Amino acid sequence: MVILFKGTDKSKNYAPQAISLCAGLSATKYLKKTLILQLTTKYPVENYLIGKRVGEQSIDDNKYIFEDTGMDSLTRRAGVKSFTESHFANAVIPAVSSENLFDILKVSKKVEADVEREVIQEPESVGAIIKSAERIYDNIFVLCDGKAGKVVEAVLPYVDKTVTCISQGKKEEISAPASESNYFLVTNFDYKSQFSARHMQKLYGAKKVYIMPYNVDFKDYYTNENMIQFILSNTEPEKSDYSYHLITEMSKLTRVLIGDEDEDDDEFKFNPKSFTRLIQEPKTLTGGNAKIENTEKKFLRPSKTLVHVSVEEEFAPEPEDKTANLNPKQLKKLKAQKKKEEAKKAREEKKAEKARIKEQKKHDKEKKAETSAPLFGRVPARKEA
Repeated sequence: MVILFKGTDKSKNYAPQAISLCAGLSATKYLKKTLILQLTTKYPVENYLIGKRVGEQSIDDNKYIFEDTGMDSLTRRAGVKSFTESHFANAVIPAVSSENLFDILKVSKKVEADVEREVIQEPESVGAIIKSAERIYDNIFVLCDGKAGKVVEAVLPYVDKTVTCISQGKKEEISAPASESNYFLVTNFDYKSQFSARHMQKLYGAKKVYIMPYNVDFKDYYTNENMIQFILSNTEPEKSDYSYHLITEMSKLTRVLIGDEDEDDDEFKFNPKSFTRLIQEPKTLTGGNAKIENTEKKFLRPSKTLVHVSVEEEFAPEPEDKTANLNPKQLKKLKAQKKKEEAKKAREEKKAEKARIKEQKKHDKEKKAETSAPLFGRVPARKEA
């Protein structure tokens, strides 16, 4: 999958940080072989991710006339239409120790104008790099300058999905084209702002807008050029962690971009803090139905011990269905007879209710007549002598 990140005509809108975080989650959380490729010299992604580590390991770059790594290392090989794994191994910088899990193709040493001109005049060279990388990596993240519309247009035939980073607030102009699968990401999102995600969705006429919540820890890490440490420490944050909302929201976008369908939200998914599933009635566990499974430790994943419990439940036998073996004609006749009986029963109940009401009215009338007669209205009959 080839995914392109870009900003708007006004600003990059933290597109380098967003692409770094999505690519990092793709590699470390979902264990997909991931490559970051940059077509702009303004925002070197490797500085945000591993700049601190590179700076500590570097001796003196000024002693070398040129550095045979990154985009320059591949584009310098004129006439090469397909690059091998060894070509990439010599050109990329690994962000983690595992081979080809998370690699960065460093930004070109050329000036921005030269990079734009070469991409526009010879887009096939970039296309050859992307096509060759697709044979090695599962996902390729491409960073472009949103203001360089012609560069985006030149590489768009090789791109599957596009992410446009926008700011929270007023609508910004977007002149650079996008692929058919285009997504909007609101960076530095603040939940308290009046410009909600739904408001931004309507503003840009998008089906759905994804958000990258503001997180000061994340900002400190990329400012100190050590974002890879933040990603490795927060692949599975707890709900009580400060980074939970940022990682959760960006994981939603990452899953959509890389086409991972195994991470859909499951209401019955157990988490480390809660191993409880509510049921309507208590069930009794019988012996011999518990199974313990141990999983080996994998890269960036701890070992796990899972307990599988099968619950043997006893249910009351269901009543025998007498209509199961009837043919359609008999079934229709039986339904009509049942309907007739229900109607007859309803009529009888209605008739009985009417009789009860009539009797009650008669009783009330007689009682009222007795209580309303005058006390001295009656004259006793004379007795004859």
